[in-house]
Amino acid sequence: METEENYYERRLDKLFGKGTIWKHRTFRTVLDPYSTEWTLTSIEKKLNYLELLINSGEDLAQFISEYEDRYLEQNRRDIAMSVKDALIILFLNK
Repeated sequence: METEENYYERRLDKLFGKGTIWKHRTFRTVLDPYSTEWTLTSIEKKLNYLELLINSGEDLAQFISEYEDRYLEQNRRDIAMSVKDALIILFLNK
């Protein structure tokens, strides 16, 4: 079972927040094109966040699985299922 320490948000805080809670810790700014958070960053910034995440050693497939699981646990299938659309938008606009 996943512990709070393992939640992807904590890892994002460590990677991007430099010891504080990172403002985009839900990562919806990158993975949910239907959210308000999505509008807060440019395509270039979103791609930069993904690149930094991957370069940090995160397994992107595992990370996305944890992201989807988190929102499915919260009965937010709409958020969990938006990842594919986000990735298509990002890569088409790269």
